[in-house]
Amino acid sequence: MFKWVWRFLSQNSSLWANVIKSIHGDHEKIGKQVKVSYPSIWLDIVKEVDLLKKRGLNLLSFVNKKVGNGSDTLFWEETWHGDVAFKFLFPRAYALESCKNIDVASKLSQNSLAFTFRREPRGGVEQDQFDSLKAMVEGTSLVNIRDRWIWSLQSSGDFTVASIRKLIDEFTLSEVSSSTRWIKAVPIKVNVLAWKIKLDNLPTRLNISRRGMDIDSILCPTCGKAVESTRHIFFTCQIARDILHLITSWWNIPYMEVSSYEEWLVWILSLRLSIKHKRIFEGVCYVTWWHIWNFRNKTIFGSESPSKAAIFDEVQSRSFYWCRYRCKAYFSWIEWLKNPHLVTL
Repeated sequence: MFKWVWRFLSQNSSLWANVIKSIHGDHEKIGKQVKVSYPSIWLDIVKEVDLLKKRGLNLLSFVNKKVGNGSDTLFWEETWHGDVAFKFLFPRAYALESCKNIDVASKLSQNSLAFTFRREPRGGVEQDQFDSLKAMVEGTSLVNIRDRWIWSLQSSGDFTVASIRKLIDEFTLSEVSSSTRWIKAVPIKVNVLAWKIKLDNLPTRLNISRRGMDIDSILCPTCGKAVESTRHIFFTCQIARDILHLITSWWNIPYMEVSSYEEWLVWILSLRLSIKHKRIFEGVCYVTWWHIWNFRNKTIFGSESPSKAAIFDEVQSRSFYWCRYRCKAYFSWIEWLKNPHLVTL
């Protein structure tokens, strides 16, 4: 939405910009706190900019005026020299100005900056601010090109949606300790589940209770022996450990009990497998988590009790079809059942 704020500033003389100004006033409410009392797309946009500013991200601070000939830039009202408009930086000097909307070209063309003042500064704060203003603009040279707005996040000065999206994402999204692991051999939905397991963002009974929702029990619905947390469901529950034991026997690799995603990842990285086979094995673990989560949901919401013995068989068959066709490899179902560690990828 902020691109419309940018377009309003950079295309200030366009027809639609004049319509906005005629409806909402000369200052068009950008950068100001507004209360939307009637339907207005423009005020909704301005409100979102203000909400981000209250959270600590002032998008308008990345929009600056680059002065060329100075005829399209207001000397006092706009930020064209430094980070703050002169009317805020030198309020006592601004109070003496008789032409508040004077542009930079007209102001600097006079013999003195006080030429358009209603009177000369009388010493004290007035004189100090006036002297500071003179020192600040001293040496400013204008060139024979039009003034333009620049977007400081881009070296070219041009606004892009990608740059502001990256800025907002970096500001609002939580940081993670490591990069997201993505296994192409399994579908997106399975990768997303693994990502949520890593971040502990699944609606387990423990997470639901932490959000203040009343539930009958926070115990694991599959074993009933511990609190249903992400760690318990996928790593410490006896069902998860039994299935992992079967998978390691199937792959002919040493079994290791892990109690968290972090421990599981360390174990995965330590396995003596080729890079391709290690990625496939990691994908099989993702598929295992997918079926464990489905088993849990069927146990809670299903009309019939699911079979624990079928989980391992489903992991084998589903991972075979996903891995074979997504990897474009040519191995048979028999080869996959014997030992995936030995199939050609």
